[in-house]
Amino acid sequence: MPDQPKDFPISDDPCIAEIYSNKLVAASFDGGAVVVTFGVTRFVPESIAASPKKASRQPVHVTARLALSPVAAVEVVSALNKLLRMLDPTIGGAKSH
Repeated sequence: MPDQPKDFPISDDPCIAEIYSNKLVAASFDGGAVVVTFGVTRFVPESIAASPKKASRQPVHVTARLALSPVAAVEVVSALNKLLRMLDPTIGGAKSH
């Protein structure tokens, strides 16, 4: 069950890269895996003094694709929902005092 504490040892390898993302590009299910593609918007100026043009749309660069088993996807959703409820008690029917 997703809400049960983990009862297995975790080996946290410091060599694993941490990838930043500020956009969800796509999410799909192919019948065997949930595939989530993340991206980031970047402003690359032509010169140091340049600033972003307000009307221009910046491209989204794909930074990561995560393929999860359906069970792992349910665990991720459960963990994210728990985080969201902690950040905003009005989400998920929790009552704020």
